[in-house]
Amino acid sequence: MAMNNMNQFSSGEIGHGVGDGAKREPGIAPFVTKTYDMVEDPNTNSIICWSSSGTSFIIWDHNRFSFELLPKYFKHTNMSSFVYQLNNYGFKKIGLQKWEYGHYWFQAGKKHLLCNIKRRMKNVNAHRDFNQETYFYGVEEEMRSQRDLNVTLKSEFDKLKERQDDMVKGITSLKEYLEKSEAESRKFIYFLAKAVKQVVATKRDVEVRDVITSKRRAEDVMGSSKSSEKKKMTDFSAIKRGEELKTEECSYNI
Repeated sequence: MAMNNMNQFSSGEIGHGVGDGAKREPGIAPFVTKTYDMVEDPNTNSIICWSSSGTSFIIWDHNRFSFELLPKYFKHTNMSSFVYQLNNYGFKKIGLQKWEYGHYWFQAGKKHLLCNIKRRMKNVNAHRDFNQETYFYGVEEEMRSQRDLNVTLKSEFDKLKERQDDMVKGITSLKEYLEKSEAESRKFIYFLAKAVKQVVATKRDVEVRDVITSKRRAEDVMGSSKSSEKKKMTDFSAIKRGEELKTEECSYNI
């Protein structure tokens, strides 16, 4: 299918799409003219446009280019056929990172130079360049797939790292909470033991004071009793002495 499209491209069996009925530039291949018009169109700069130097063009979105622009200008969607034709007219691919092509006579704003772009006569070179382009295309697709895979893996790695960081933060917070709780528990136990000790000491002091108070009261009671008896004995002795004196006085009077 691709080879048929290439043969049709070469023989001119495929219509040229936009501008088929327009006046063609004398001495300029229709493929070159259509490619130039396609690059010059500012409405499709997001798909294909000139490079900053204006000496090459870049295909930014090869999928949209294949399914939107190629049918419009060349009535097919075969990117490989388009690249094959570029090689036939001496365009060279610039670099491997993007779809950029250049030709010495293909420059922005200089359409009059297109007449110098001629189709190659040796198909061997065209096929060789096409094979190279096909190889580069496969390499680019592989690199693009690898880049996409790398982006996906990096995204997953970042997510795992973020989860790991969250877990580390959670464990750190839990450890700090446990250490704080343990410190508060030790502090509470310390104050509780101190309070119990104070209560025990206070109770012991009260008991000692009660014992001392009771002992003093007993001593006071005993002291009062002894004073009373002593007073009674003194009074009894005084009375007895008085009676003796009275007896003596009576005897003297007799």
